[in-house]
Amino acid sequence: MFNEGVEHVVVWDNSADGSLSAQAIHSAYAADPRVLIHVSDENLGFAAGVNRGLKLCATQLNATDVLLINNDAVLQPGALRTYMDTVSNHPNAAVISADVEHAGQRQGPMYYQRWCGLQFKRPAWGAFAYASGSCLWIVLKNSPSPLLDEDFFMYGEDCELGWRLRDRPDAWVHVPRCLVTHEGSAASGLGSSFYEARMVAAHILLARKLSANPVEQLLLFALRIPVLLARAFVRSLRYGSLEPWRALSAGMRLTHHSSQD
Repeated sequence: MFNEGVEHVVVWDNSADGSLSAQAIHSAYAADPRVLIHVSDENLGFAAGVNRGLKLCATQLNATDVLLINNDAVLQPGALRTYMDTVSNHPNAAVISADVEHAGQRQGPMYYQRWCGLQFKRPAWGAFAYASGSCLWIVLKNSPSPLLDEDFFMYGEDCELGWRLRDRPDAWVHVPRCLVTHEGSAASGLGSSFYEARMVAAHILLARKLSANPVEQLLLFALRIPVLLARAFVRSLRYGSLEPWRALSAGMRLTHHSSQD
């Protein structure tokens, strides 16, 4: 990255494993002042970790632009130059995204149907667009602060950001080029109890965040129930496990506890 114009790299270690995850990076870059490694005392969740990292970039490094990238995502050659050129051509941009190669398939913007929580790869009735949070270029002076809603521990925060940016059509710019390869769920484990429960919690929490009033919130929640039941059924068959059913209950408890905080 440094040979393509990056001035600093900030690693926010949110693993809460006693800095074991950060040791290899420390060993490789301990003498390089361009690399800052912050080890969090606790796992704050993805959204909170991102917000803390962006604040560190702004206050300690006086950064104006930040490339937010997951530990399981890899930039394609020339991607940084494309992001930089896009910023120059869109002075009001707050967030810049690009197509991502995910599980061997190219993925552009996703579309979330806010009434029942279904996701689509193409525009659909009642759905709004959002970009994957795995790799985003953030223009700090134009972006909301905090960037992500910290009520989301993991999953759903990028969708909620898309909802907030929908009224600012020039704030989000998508580059229709595949610039990123994303493994996906490397940290949480696809099909694991953590992944399943957090995904359920995200869908329920989105019902709260995307509603305009209490009546609409109740309707959005009610319409998600059959979708979440169908999701648990399909994924239980796919993985040959009862974990999706247990996660359905666990996810609902997570959102209930968060609403009491």
